[in-house]
Amino acid sequence: MRKIIELVLSAAVFAGVMSAGADGSAFAAAEERYVYVGGAPVGITLDADGLIVTGICDVRTEEGSVSPLGESGLQVGDVVKSLDGGRTRNLYDFRRRVAESDGEVTLEVERDSRRFEVTAFPAKDEASGENRLGLYLKEDVCGIGTLTFVTEEGAYAALGHHVADPETGLSAELQQGKLFDVAIDGVQRGEPGRAGGLQAEINRLAAPVGLNEENTEIGIYGRWKSLPRGEKIRVAGRGEAHPGHAKVLTTLSGGTPEFYDVDVVKVEPQSERAQKGLVIAVRDKRLLERAGGIVQGMSGSPIIQDGVLIGAVTHVFVTDPTRGYGVHARFMMDEAEKVAKIRELPDAA
Repeated sequence: MRKIIELVLSAAVFAGVMSAGADGSAFAAAEERYVYVGGAPVGITLDADGLIVTGICDVRTEEGSVSPLGESGLQVGDVVKSLDGGRTRNLYDFRRRVAESDGEVTLEVERDSRRFEVTAFPAKDEASGENRLGLYLKEDVCGIGTLTFVTEEGAYAALGHHVADPETGLSAELQQGKLFDVAIDGVQRGEPGRAGGLQAEINRLAAPVGLNEENTEIGIYGRWKSLPRGEKIRVAGRGEAHPGHAKVLTTLSGGTPEFYDVDVVKVEPQSERAQKGLVIAVRDKRLLERAGGIVQGMSGSPIIQDGVLIGAVTHVFVTDPTRGYGVHARFMMDEAEKVAKIRELPDAA
């Protein structure tokens, strides 16, 4: 999970009121918004509300190899929603029900928001003696990222970019999921042409600290289930970010974030949400020595300038790991507020 942006300063007007930025540019004065800043690593699991197809294979029987689903039309990236009318979100239960089946089974499958049915006769596996379909499946997509902030209303923002599954190409289907506390136990240094990464184990049996609800191009958002941990900080308005010194709050070891020096080298004012609104360059010798710059897993790390949250790391320059892009924090705040408002809506009668 890697990524980051560019800079052009311009004036912005809000309700006819103008204020001066630190570099003399004008920025829109608006209601001040505060969040609890993140910087801690999180383990992320997102599912597709079904079992994700990752491959189709033969089943070796006493009579030879057969492929129960070879002519079914199933593709990698399809999502199996049900088996014989019963929901399928657990691999163990799916395998058990196939093993216990007696005759033809029916799969309800979703592809590109379209649903269709596939029927097949499971074959008895020679080694186990169980019925098999010859279908490779997984329950979710997982990875390591960084928490950006938690709002006062209990919504969180993380990553700064969308989650996509490189194995299947799924992205829009991956919305619901969980966030877990993790401890960074290693760092693979980034090199020109090769992205590095933070390393950590996700304990799926632990209680989640967040429940994900949205997977968007500017991050993932959901309900925070733990206590806020970071200091309260103001979210920058449009025009406040400027070229110059800033700090990135991220974690290279364990679970406690630290500040590292960076320079904001470009700022794109942007009136509509987009990933690449900032470009930053790492200046901190500690971060350069330990990670080579920006690495995968740092996505979502808060960028703080002049005491306010201006953005979050999103991407790394593959050709230069000391530089990367960032998304404006105000856009992430807008998305987090939407999650909080949905939670406040009354149940329908």
